[in-house]
Amino acid sequence: MSSRFFPYSHLEIRSGIPVLAVSGFHIQVIDTSTGAVLFSTLNSPANVQESLKKSGPIRCAVLDNSSTHLATLADDKKLKVWKLDGLELLHERDLPKRPTSAAFTADGQTIVVADKFGDVFNYPLHPIPPSESQASSSTLLHDEGSAIPGGVNSLDLTVNAAQPTDEPFSKKRKAKKQKVHENPPVPRSSLASHVASSDGTLVLGHTSLLTCFLLTPDNKYIVTADRDEHIRVSWYPQGFCIESFCLGHTQFVSAIHFPSDQPDILISGGGDAELKLWDWLSGKHKADISILDSVKPYIKVKMRPYKRTTFAKSAEKQKDQSREGTESRDSVPPDGEEQTVVAVQKISTLSNYILFTVTGGTALFAVSYPIGDPSSPSLVHAVDFGKPVLDFTVGFDQQIWVNLDFNWSENRDHSQDGSPIRVVRLAVDGQLSDVSSTFSSPVLDALNGKCLVKASSEDLETLDFYSSLKSLPKNTGEYDDDEDGSGETAPPATGIPKNIKTNTRKQSQGSGGGKKEQGKLKSQKAVAQKKLESQSVLVNRGGKESDAPKRLKSEDPHSDGTRMVDS
Repeated sequence: MSSRFFPYSHLEIRSGIPVLAVSGFHIQVIDTSTGAVLFSTLNSPANVQESLKKSGPIRCAVLDNSSTHLATLADDKKLKVWKLDGLELLHERDLPKRPTSAAFTADGQTIVVADKFGDVFNYPLHPIPPSESQASSSTLLHDEGSAIPGGVNSLDLTVNAAQPTDEPFSKKRKAKKQKVHENPPVPRSSLASHVASSDGTLVLGHTSLLTCFLLTPDNKYIVTADRDEHIRVSWYPQGFCIESFCLGHTQFVSAIHFPSDQPDILISGGGDAELKLWDWLSGKHKADISILDSVKPYIKVKMRPYKRTTFAKSAEKQKDQSREGTESRDSVPPDGEEQTVVAVQKISTLSNYILFTVTGGTALFAVSYPIGDPSSPSLVHAVDFGKPVLDFTVGFDQQIWVNLDFNWSENRDHSQDGSPIRVVRLAVDGQLSDVSSTFSSPVLDALNGKCLVKASSEDLETLDFYSSLKSLPKNTGEYDDDEDGSGETAPPATGIPKNIKTNTRKQSQGSGGGKKEQGKLKSQKAVAQKKLESQSVLVNRGGKESDAPKRLKSEDPHSDGTRMVDS
């Protein structure tokens, strides 16, 4: 059996420093002039390698501006900080929830981490010494105890409650052991969804899974995006002060980017059929770039649809169908047709072009900035590699380095084919071309050769690069019941989930867009229809229109009389 290797999940290519390569559980530092491996976690002490193996594949790796420290996140809810020179593991800290992304502040002294519960925390570069940490915690307990009438400390209450009140029975009673929670209960006065650990300080929180965030170059603002179509601009580190919202997405937001030459513009993408451009400081929507028709042919990794139902409803249906011998409509059979899901993976810019990739797509895309009429379509260029793109980065030489999942195949047998790293050149007219065969670089040769890290089939299964295609869409494969009034529900012929197909229709921008806006229009049409019917009845009876009772503006057509306000 031929050897298998990890693909590269992340590359960091900067001018004046060695190249940083992440593959599977390991990190390597490569000399740019010779391609020699300067440092590697494969040569780390046994305890470090064991810790990396237990942590799982590295999901996120960020380097500070001075290229001194590296922070990595994996599946074990630990924040690891490395010294790049020598690739020394300085320390690792526990995180309260599984992280999604991280970034260093401009001075490199603070690490900002976002997690799946929608919270963003600040962590100091180096942990606070235990003595200082204990002193601060004891001060906090004293302050909390002083709030109790009489000045009784909360610890005293716990001790006194455990002491027996009756002397003869004191021998029979045993002190109960307090259960240690992995995530202790959150005080009611707390603004966080969970208690911060490892000296973390809450910056802000979302009520949904936080997918990505960016700090502005001056570190005055933080832009966060979540699974519920929201993009929020907040002050940093005073995250409770919200500057603006960029509202208009109808699906999850999975990628955002500040162009270096236009820092006042934000580019965002996710499950919608287009990329969106914003004036992020004011929240004003500037333009859309349609991408669905261009990227759809290149999405090779697909997911089986599912339909979410309540437990009681699905259980009742299963009983009825077991009696009738019919198959449930709420659960798709294992051999059901796989469907295409659009999820923008990464956005970057080079010259006057926007570069982006989609999760499970085999191509790198380039599109020019909208010029003139924002509604005019833009031509999307693509270069196809035949293998899914995992990541890309623009090198200091203006070449685009692309990481491929060269283990992927349509029959899922992990058969390796081709090189894991490709180099692409962007022409003046926006055309993309693969120049790997003619591009001479010791780093490219090393990455495609001696730097490959061996992996077993079990190791490759743990990578799970495409889980976001299932976790991010809310209603994958779910269709509106009886939308056309025929009494039947039919999926679109294109094989694209309805929640993606509907994005191609023009929808109002701003808060309340999408399904909420359509619900409002439907209610307004129903009210207008009832008014017309009542008028026709009066006319048939010989009455006048003025005799008809008029609905007050404050009244709502709903029976309960409550007003519906968009959140």
